[in-house]
Amino acid sequence: MAWISEGKPAVHKHRGRWVVREPGYDTVTGKVRPKQHGTFSTKRDALALARKAGEGRISTSDQTLEDFLYKVWIPSKESRVEQSTLNQYLWAVDGHIVPLLGAVKLKDISPELIDGWIHDLSRAPASGGKPRIGVTSTRLARKILSMALQEAVQRDLIAKNPVAATQPPRPVRDGGRQSWTVVEAQTFLRASRDHRLYGVFHLALVTGMRRGELLGLRWRDIDMANGLISVEQQLAVVGGRPVLKSLKTLASERLLTIGPRTVELLRERRDQQTEEYLFAGLDPRDADLVFTNEVGGLLDPNNLGRILTRLAADAGVPRITPKGLRHTAQSIGRVVVGDDKVMQERLGHADIGVTLNTYTHTETEQHRRAGDLIDGVFD
Repeated sequence: MAWISEGKPAVHKHRGRWVVREPGYDTVTGKVRPKQHGTFSTKRDALALARKAGEGRISTSDQTLEDFLYKVWIPSKESRVEQSTLNQYLWAVDGHIVPLLGAVKLKDISPELIDGWIHDLSRAPASGGKPRIGVTSTRLARKILSMALQEAVQRDLIAKNPVAATQPPRPVRDGGRQSWTVVEAQTFLRASRDHRLYGVFHLALVTGMRRGELLGLRWRDIDMANGLISVEQQLAVVGGRPVLKSLKTLASERLLTIGPRTVELLRERRDQQTEEYLFAGLDPRDADLVFTNEVGGLLDPNNLGRILTRLAADAGVPRITPKGLRHTAQSIGRVVVGDDKVMQERLGHADIGVTLNTYTHTETEQHRRAGDLIDGVFD
């Protein structure tokens, strides 16, 4: 049975008490049916609630957060997001939101309550021991809760999203490097030239492709004659296993230009793969993906980071993650190309702000070069 408001809440005196009623009608019967928001002993308290109700700052829903998440929000996402994304939502809901907040009614969720929840997740107990989850995971759980409660706002179950009035815990800075300088990247590539996955790292540094995009690259996506790569799919980990899947956004689907040196490298990779297929008793004509294991199978994306760490140590350069290769490509590309819009399109960012703010790590040597160029103006 639904109800629709037909005016602002008003305060009335009834049997020695002050009540707040909002005019409205029943959508099934069409009959007038005022909704009562509360009963108070003082007129002042009643007027305060009436103001909140008139401003849309209260909810009268008795639905608990647990019921909303499991009966409304999660079902609404099942056919709209990738399975890996849904698994991430369930990780937060099952493990960290419902166990601590599930019994709270939607109308009672406040910023103060969420602040306490954030504290309980990310802070070590006073008695000692480790926090429930780390700061990064707490920030993710908070983001997912905010997404869910924002949908509750859109469904008119609550007036405002209480998470918006809170702050996530401060991210932990481990002091690690996020990218390489040009010299470090060159040093790494020279030292890793004989590794069978050298092409993955080279292509990452010259194109800025994501780890999954590199491992999902097919030969038919490459136009050797014209030096073009079409980024159309990715290799992701779903349920602990590598799976080929479509890209998340339209901006991720893009056409990349590559130079003759990279084209020659890909030809070498083709010859290398042919030898591997023949050695394994396979037909090289069946090769689909550019980068596979020795017997033509899917590479585990998680192994790429371990290989990168080992090769970086061998090369004597700072340890970075596969995402750091993308950071490096952005930093170098921004200086060499000098066009942020071009770099946005090459990296597959939907918003140029991501290109400018998230992936730009200009190194000291690049600052020095800029200083030299400016200094030369005044010779």
